[in-house]
Amino acid sequence: MKKILVFSVARSDLDRYSPIINQLRKSKNIRITIVASTIHYLGIFGKTFKNFDKGIIIEKRKKIKFLKDSPVSLVENLSKEINFFSKIIFKRQPDLILVLGDRYEMLAPVVATIPFNLPIVHLYGGAVTKGAIDEQVRHAITKISHLHLTAHQKYSDRIIKMGEEKWRVKTVGMPDLLLLKRQRVMRTKELSKIIKLNIDNKTLLVTLHPAVLEIKNVKYQIQILLDAIKESGYQAIFTYPNSDVGNTIIIDKIKKFCKKEKYRFFKFFTKEVYSNLLRNCSCMIGNSSSGIVEAASFKLPVVNLGTRQEGKIKPKNIINTNFSKKEILSAINKALSKKFKFALESMRNPYERNLSLDKICKFITNNYDKKRILIKKFIE
Repeated sequence: MKKILVFSVARSDLDRYSPIINQLRKSKNIRITIVASTIHYLGIFGKTFKNFDKGIIIEKRKKIKFLKDSPVSLVENLSKEINFFSKIIFKRQPDLILVLGDRYEMLAPVVATIPFNLPIVHLYGGAVTKGAIDEQVRHAITKISHLHLTAHQKYSDRIIKMGEEKWRVKTVGMPDLLLLKRQRVMRTKELSKIIKLNIDNKTLLVTLHPAVLEIKNVKYQIQILLDAIKESGYQAIFTYPNSDVGNTIIIDKIKKFCKKEKYRFFKFFTKEVYSNLLRNCSCMIGNSSSGIVEAASFKLPVVNLGTRQEGKIKPKNIINTNFSKKEILSAINKALSKKFKFALESMRNPYERNLSLDKICKFITNNYDKKRILIKKFIE
C-alpha cells in the first residue's frame, strides 16, 4: 500500500487537484489523505473544506474562526501549518507528499517534509508571475521537490534550466480543464436563479486578488476597477479574493459596491456552476490565474489587470491593461466586440494536453529507487 499525503491550500487548488487525486484513488494499492490548510476552515472564505469530494480522507484539525489580514499573522499561521503537517507525517508515515502551485501556505508541507527524507511531487511549477510573491514561493518549492509535473513545455524547460534532471520533469498540461468542460450544461434560467441575475444580459465575471508586491496600491486598484465597472453599465458577478495581505480591503469595497441591484458577490462556486459562468458570461476581468488558464477553454475574453500574472504564457483571449479606468473600459469594449470574439473561435488553450491521467499517476507513483529520487543532482 502506497500512502500519499496531499496538502490543499484553499479553493484555488481543489479543482486542479481533483482529476489526479480521483484517478489515484481508483487503485486499491494507493491511500490518499488530504490535509486542508486553515484557510479552508475560515468562514470569511466560505469554509471550503466542505467542498472536498465525498469519500476522500481528510485529516481532522481544530477549526479556526479568524485570521488577521497582516504579514505577521500570515507568518504565524505558516509556522503553525508546518508544525501541524510534521505531526501528520509522523502519524501517517506516508510514502510521498503531493503539493500544488505557488501559494505561500504551500511552503508549509514542503518545509515540514525535509527532515523526514520523503519524496515530494510538485504540480505546476516552472511558471513565472513577476507581480506576485508566488514567484519566489514556486521556485523554492521546485528546488526542494523531487518530481515535477508542469502545465506547459516551456515551464518544463525552465525547471530543467534550474538544474533539475530531465527524468524528474513531465509536461502534463492541466487535466482539470477537460473535467471542467465536461460539466453539465445548465439552462440560463437555472443559472440565473443561482446567481440572482439574468445571465442572458451582458455579464462581467470579476476576481481581483491583492498584488502583494504592490500592497500600497490595493485600495486604489480596487476602486479604479469598481469605477470602470460602474461606468460600463454592465452587470457583474464578483468572486472573493485569496487570503493574501490586503484581502479585507478588497472584500469590504466589493461588499459595499454590491449593495446595488445588478452586482453579486460570491465566496466560491461549484465546478458545475463555475463552468457555466465561463460559458455564459461576456467577459472576465481581474488578475486571477483562472483568467489565464480556465477561461481560454471556453473562449471567454479576459481583461487581465496589472502585473500579477506577468510572465505567464497567455492565450489569445487575454487583453492586458493597467489600472486606469479609461484603459479598462477600452479593454472591456474590445473584449465584447464581435471582431475580438470572432478571432477566438479557432483558438486552442495552450494548457490543454491530451495526456492520460493513468500516465500522469504512474509517473507520480512509480517505484523509484529511493536513493536515486532523494539524492538530487544539480545539472550544469
